[in-house]
Amino acid sequence: MSLHNLPGLALGEVAIAEGLVNCASRGMQIALFGRTAHASNPEFGVSPQGAMVRLLNEIPALGQGGELTSEFSMVTITHARLGEPAFGISPGHAELWLTLRTLTDAKMESIRLQAENLVRRVAEDERLKVEIAYRDVFAHCMNAPKAVIHLKKALDAEGITHSARGLPLRGSEDFGLFNQQAKSAMFFLGAGVDHAGLHAPDYDFPDELIEVGSRVFIRALRNLLG
Repeated sequence: MSLHNLPGLALGEVAIAEGLVNCASRGMQIALFGRTAHASNPEFGVSPQGAMVRLLNEIPALGQGGELTSEFSMVTITHARLGEPAFGISPGHAELWLTLRTLTDAKMESIRLQAENLVRRVAEDERLKVEIAYRDVFAHCMNAPKAVIHLKKALDAEGITHSARGLPLRGSEDFGLFNQQAKSAMFFLGAGVDHAGLHAPDYDFPDELIEVGSRVFIRALRNLLG
């Protein structure tokens, strides 16, 4: 069992459902290598500038979001760097970080291949070497029906309002890995309808949720132990 707080849901209420509740995602790191040159003679180098412009425009189009159906995919650029912070050097290196996101693991494989093919094609066009690496690889999160039943019993016993509202979520969770080893489930504890969103600079975890979440876990354990 696991929980995650959820801004946008009333404080202390719970979102819970069987089946898919979180998307799959993976961080894709793209490194482009050309050749530096003096800024007065950029033609003597091989700059990744053109490739960066193309990728910044073309790669998000591979997945533009929309409804969370089996075909859902989203590509979000999270970081970009071109050359060094210097005025006298035409750049020879660039990095682009992005997140690939899909509702299912199966769709992730498709969008990953599309992204890699695009990157390698652009790099070849621009006479660049390229390296691709992945970090923060998360499987989709699937709630087992039996585990959800146990959690709902605990929520009811503690008088906590719950529904499937807003599920599944676009966000991903490392808890999805537990699903591959055991029957498990995650529920989402409301942080407040107008609460700042996750990862926003003004986000602040509501401490009162600690008590609510603890009650749910303790009740679920007591029910299981009989």
